[in-house]
Amino acid sequence: MKRLTLIGLGISNERSVTLQGLDRMREADAIFAEFFTSMLEEGSLGRLEEIVGKRIILLDRREVEEEELVIGAFDESDRVCLLTAGDPLTATTHQELRFDAIGRGIEVEIVHSASIFHAAAGLAGLQHYKFGRTTTLPFPEGDFLPTSPLDIVMENMERGLHTLVLLDIQADRSRYMTASEGCGVLLRMELKRRGGMIGEATMAVAVLRAGRKDWKVIYGEIGKLKGVDMGAPPHCLMIPGNLHFAEQEALDHFKV
Repeated sequence: MKRLTLIGLGISNERSVTLQGLDRMREADAIFAEFFTSMLEEGSLGRLEEIVGKRIILLDRREVEEEELVIGAFDESDRVCLLTAGDPLTATTHQELRFDAIGRGIEVEIVHSASIFHAAAGLAGLQHYKFGRTTTLPFPEGDFLPTSPLDIVMENMERGLHTLVLLDIQADRSRYMTASEGCGVLLRMELKRRGGMIGEATMAVAVLRAGRKDWKVIYGEIGKLKGVDMGAPPHCLMIPGNLHFAEQEALDHFKV
């Protein structure tokens, strides 16, 4: 039976993939990867090819979503892998691919790995079960500045819940939103939305390069964080809700 294996590569580099993931890659007839939903350290893909001993074909969003190159590979292959940074089932695109394959009679195997959804909260000392809905900040483009991400942050704040704020990735343009840019975008949304719950003094947590040797957490007012050079991506933000004293003690270690 034909088999598609969706493999998470974790959040750092080629060494964060599981042994099960390596086994499936070595068994594969074709291996694809995408990094338009997240990213690994530079050079990780090449080093992974050396470990596995096979070529890995990097796809962009269009090739995964529209051209169906992964499913199309089954015309000549029985074992196909798609590699993704983080966990393979956190992106809607991968869920669609999963059920498309099942509908065509292809077995689907999932190899999980670490995800920013878990790592960011843990690094900052926030309790996972106190998070509300996650949102993503898009890059403003001209007059394009949707405020729906701010609505989600405010909804969570009203309920006393934390918010994980993911930051836009435009891999085809090598453009990755930084946490400082994200703070500026949130303040721009507030000027447009005037919801009254977000301002320069609102506390935020920036998690930088989670899973890497130079990871860092910075806790401070949004108005101050927007001016801080936080180094290379990937970054994400968290807006805390009501803090347990243990969470506050943890965040105080990272306060600017």
